[in-house]
Amino acid sequence: MTKLAINGGTPVRTRPFPKWPFWDKAEIQELLEVIGSSVWGIGGVQVPAFEKAYAHYHEAAHGILVNSGTTGLEIALKAAGIGPGDEVLVPAYTFVATASAVLTVGATVRFVDIDPETYNIDPAKIEAEITPAARAVLPVDFAGRPADYDAILKLSAMHNLLVIEDAAQAWGAEWKGKKVGAL
Repeated sequence: MTKLAINGGTPVRTRPFPKWPFWDKAEIQELLEVIGSSVWGIGGVQVPAFEKAYAHYHEAAHGILVNSGTTGLEIALKAAGIGPGDEVLVPAYTFVATASAVLTVGATVRFVDIDPETYNIDPAKIEAEITPAARAVLPVDFAGRPADYDAILKLSAMHNLLVIEDAAQAWGAEWKGKKVGAL
């Protein structure tokens, strides 16, 4: 067996890792402008431009900047009218925000097992978890890999369920040529 570098074996990497985050001069100038404006959040000078650029990149009609993916999910659930008495199907393996957003709006989480090959919600297991209280499926595009939206959209249409995407881990990823998060 090969010895670990800490025990005298050959190191896998001999050069230091690059510094992160790395900002070029233009990015530093933009950061200084934002800091100098004294408005860093909602209402900041860069917010409308970022929303527009992000929506355009994802081929979406609108982009709304929020403080976190969790807040984005909560807003989407509320906009869909999901609340007390409703159930939302989420993958059993995900960041806590997926389930906590459902709980925050007063709905109940129903966990659905994942596909061990993709770590995404397993469409073959969704139907068994659908109850009369189920209102939505909230797939997560885990680690940049889109969920199986063909199967999810088909099942959702059959059972009159909404699909609310959690694409926080998949900026720029595509499903059949369309950016996730705007399907």
